[in-house]
Amino acid sequence: MPTIEVALPRQRYRILIEPGLLECLGALVADAAPADRALLAVDHNVIDPHGGVARRSLRAGGCDLLVHELRAEERAKTLETVRSMYAAMLDYRLERSSPVIAVGGGIVGDVAGFAAATYLRGVPLIHVPTTLLAMVDASIGGKTGVNFPLPADSEGRRTMGKNLIGAFWQPNAVLVDPLVLRTLEARDFRCGLAECIKHGMLADAGLFSFIDSNLNRITALDAEVVTELIARSAQVKSGIVEEDEREAGRRALLNLGHTFAHVIEPIEALDLRHGEAVAIGLRAAARCACETGRLEAGDEKVIVALLEKAGLPTRLTQPVDANRLIDAMGYDKKVAGGRLRLVLPTAPGRAEIADDVPRETILSAWSAVGATGHASRPDGPG
Repeated sequence: MPTIEVALPRQRYRILIEPGLLECLGALVADAAPADRALLAVDHNVIDPHGGVARRSLRAGGCDLLVHELRAEERAKTLETVRSMYAAMLDYRLERSSPVIAVGGGIVGDVAGFAAATYLRGVPLIHVPTTLLAMVDASIGGKTGVNFPLPADSEGRRTMGKNLIGAFWQPNAVLVDPLVLRTLEARDFRCGLAECIKHGMLADAGLFSFIDSNLNRITALDAEVVTELIARSAQVKSGIVEEDEREAGRRALLNLGHTFAHVIEPIEALDLRHGEAVAIGLRAAARCACETGRLEAGDEKVIVALLEKAGLPTRLTQPVDANRLIDAMGYDKKVAGGRLRLVLPTAPGRAEIADDVPRETILSAWSAVGATGHASRPDGPG
């Protein structure tokens, strides 16, 4: 069983990755967070079959279980949803030792994690991710949170700001069963691949090459190759988190592509899932890096080629005003001193944080992925 130890100043936990692990969930949770009662927060998409398997295993282990279904939709990722969890937890008299067990994708992990971080000032949290994106990214590192409306723009439009209300709350364990991916929609699986590609771009050129060389076996859900993909990608994420738990420095590199992604993901007309928005953001970041002399044009072409080979979008599904997008970027959590901080790739397996990218360059990057309202400039490969 691939096991990754995450050692932080105030907590240590393990990421366990094993096909068939879900059947043993009761014993694994009892080891990581022993308690008589627990809340099982389940993604509505996986109530059947994965929620049922988890429920049976936990109850077989003697756990008195409250099952709480969550809608895995961005519009449900709100303080009101968390409030409903608080009410259920209080009604069930969950105590400070009672774990919250999050079974589902990243949205469920974020919402359930925030509830765990704040209920009774913090209760144990176990992540049981059921999407590739959650396995390699969202369940690792302790970020939890919900969305919150941004101020209206000049035309009175209001969009949701991603994860603006939240807390850092590390899990007691992350338990990964790659076999659950067999029930995942192909589109959602590709979204997870975007995060794996991102990890390769910023910290592990070998992982990037591994994905490129094994893409057919990965998309065919070969258990051996997918287990290795998850372990290698999770190792990148956990290694960076160990160095910088609260995103005071190096951890910000994990936001590669996300400053762009977070402003297009909430636009309903674009119909983008998180990983799809990230893929477009990765292309935009590569364009910025190339225009500022940080990235070779050949490397930019390789990045775009792999994203497209993986079936991920690299352009907006319809035009959006570039100036509107760059203004929305100003509300990003990574803005410091009024300066927008972008993460840009510099070479295979390397990236850096930049706060000196001119507005014109950012607008040009948006133009490269199909935004409008900016003078035409070369849009890079693809």
